[in-house]
Amino acid sequence: MRKIFNVRAATAEARDRAILRALPDLIFILRRDGTYIDYHARDHALLFAPPSTFIGRTIREVMPAPLRDVMMNALERAGQSDEPVVIEYELPMDEPQWYEARIVQMDNDRFLSIVRNVTELKRVSELNRDLARRLISSQEVERQRIARELHDDISQRIAALNIQIDQIATHIDSAEPRGQLRALSAQVGEIASDVHRISYELHPSKLQLVGLVGALKSLCTDVSQRDLDVAFAHGEMPPTVGADVSLCVYRVVQEALHNVARHSRSRRAQVNVTYEDRQLAVQIADAGVGFDAGDAAHAGLGLLSIRERVAALNGRVTIDAAPGKGTRIAVRIPVPA
Repeated sequence: MRKIFNVRAATAEARDRAILRALPDLIFILRRDGTYIDYHARDHALLFAPPSTFIGRTIREVMPAPLRDVMMNALERAGQSDEPVVIEYELPMDEPQWYEARIVQMDNDRFLSIVRNVTELKRVSELNRDLARRLISSQEVERQRIARELHDDISQRIAALNIQIDQIATHIDSAEPRGQLRALSAQVGEIASDVHRISYELHPSKLQLVGLVGALKSLCTDVSQRDLDVAFAHGEMPPTVGADVSLCVYRVVQEALHNVARHSRSRRAQVNVTYEDRQLAVQIADAGVGFDAGDAAHAGLGLLSIRERVAALNGRVTIDAAPGKGTRIAVRIPVPA
């Protein structure tokens, strides 16, 4: 029996050593007070400090000041949960490096922290974000150009056509053709209104004229007149909001209301905008059919556009939805000082 136990123990030890050799991650064992008591590093160059300077010492003694409270707080949370606590942080090494730490409790006094270098992932993410910013900027420039063409050229030509039709109608004695011309004139007027609306949707000039709150209020009023009953509310806003942030918030609300009108089967929606902790918080909610937020098939171009726009400004998007329980889109975007 002892021989079988020894064989099993040796097999488990060999397995554990193989796993450690294969892992590219750093592994640390800490006490509840933040003391480092053991570690594993396949490449010691990845360590922030030599083992002799951190083994037996605490997080508060080893880590840079801004990280001490973050890491100790993560240990405390890990001690209160069965799930891993994940934190992301930057360390000032030869070149700044980004790490992701997953912390779990081993027993009453010990914690396991698996740390992965995510610097390259951060760089790729930032490159993608920069590309998204460029694409969105180019898209807005093109939208502005098309809006200007519609307003300055197409709209004027439609208006001139309408005037000509009305002038011809005044010189027609017969009631039937004159009535047909009047009806044609009314149709042209409707086309002119649609072109004007499309021009405004492509480039919301009211953002510059009346500011973010005024433009959002106007947007909600316009949508209410066509598709939905939209209730708009806002809290106290900062004195100024940058053009990029204003346009992003406007497009988010515009796209979200478009989705509500097309997919929710609801006739009502709520839009709320507040400002707190130097962030604009935007919520768009409806009580419609909802959807499974975890189902990638429902992540259409509208939601993708919202995510990309918000991510380009270092913001966050949260989608709370469930079948039959409506949808709530919450967005938070930092407002530069």
